[in-house]
Amino acid sequence: MSKRASTGSPRVAVAYIRVSKDEQKLGPEAQRASIEAWAAREGIQVASWHVDAGVCSVTPIDGRPALCGALAALREHGAGVLVVAKRDRIARDVVLTAGVEREAGRLGARVTSAAGEGNGSSPADGVMRTGID
Repeated sequence: MSKRASTGSPRVAVAYIRVSKDEQKLGPEAQRASIEAWAAREGIQVASWHVDAGVCSVTPIDGRPALCGALAALREHGAGVLVVAKRDRIARDVVLTAGVEREAGRLGARVTSAAGEGNGSSPADGVMRTGID
């Protein structure tokens, strides 16, 4: 049985950015701008930034150095939020997405999308968190 960490601060976030190829509509700069706008709007401090470049959406967690770093940074910074620009930046695979959500929860944080999709507790939000588009 894994022990859950104490809950991190809901006012401190760790940002995760993932791009799978050089030419993307939502490239790293656009993802960062989206997260920065969200943080300013919500009054949240982004404690650290982690970027996986050239990483496919179905790459396992242990194959994503920046995601591993972001998860470790949650505890390091006492962050209660792992923020991404959009949910599909985590993964487009239901099991992988659930694994990231579970690990963030174990570390006392929640995963949040700066775009807002899947952030609530309704059944529709639950579907959005599956990573299916």
